[in-house]
Amino acid sequence: MRSPNLVFQFDDTATPDGRAELCRLIHDVFEVDVSPLDRLGHDPSIISFGWWQAGELIANVSLYRRELWLAGKQVEAFGVQSVAVRPEWRGRGLFRDLLTRALDYADARVELVILVTGTPDLYTPFGFRSVVESSFLGQVSPADARQGYRRLSLDREEDASLLRDLFSRRTPVSLVCAARDHPALFFLKAIESPDIELVHLPDLDAIVAIDNREQGALILLDVVAPAIPPLDMIAATLGNEGKCVRVNITPDRLAWNPAQIVPANTGYMVRGHYAPEGQAFRLSPMRI
Repeated sequence: MRSPNLVFQFDDTATPDGRAELCRLIHDVFEVDVSPLDRLGHDPSIISFGWWQAGELIANVSLYRRELWLAGKQVEAFGVQSVAVRPEWRGRGLFRDLLTRALDYADARVELVILVTGTPDLYTPFGFRSVVESSFLGQVSPADARQGYRRLSLDREEDASLLRDLFSRRTPVSLVCAARDHPALFFLKAIESPDIELVHLPDLDAIVAIDNREQGALILLDVVAPAIPPLDMIAATLGNEGKCVRVNITPDRLAWNPAQIVPANTGYMVRGHYAPEGQAFRLSPMRI
């Protein structure tokens, strides 16, 4: 049962004070610091549903606009994020209440809602179902490309501006399954995962997110570019040609055929028709 002292507020986190309180809730519950987005840029599409008490955000569910390419078509969807209830307020129905409000809002506007979670059992009663993504493994052949790249740092404003510019001009990395969202979640994933490198390939007018390069194998997490370069050109420019690669995006636009496709349980859930379901696909993991 909810306390009579709680007040429901819709989209109050759109204000600077409300956003700061949401940042505090996320940090307290998940130990994730989203305050760098104050500098890098918050996603303006976020809509929050929250229970408040005396200026403190007690429980929250947020939606954000998702611009997806699914099976060759552009699809408008909502994503669910920032689902948090302070521990001392759990068990009072706040999560169910807020998620129901958020889904009612989404259902009136779109036909698809998605989320990523480590606790899928919480969401199946609301019509979400888990979908299995894939990783794509193989090798790349040597390519005629000059090695040349620069690792970016989001602490440098010129690098953040470069990334924002390429996001504004990016083409979908896949036509089977890809997103063209605001870069906020991409920024946060890179900040929260220090093993991930953001690398500028100036000759290809591209930025790639990669992992595990120091161990020899190339793990490709995303490509942000106005035209998607072939995988062999990316690998050659990075100095990784001829080595094993793991591609964690759907590779239909990379001019490359994987030798092996491995199922991956990523916590991805959908509610509504999801066109790529039943085939091998992967939405970029550059989200948090």
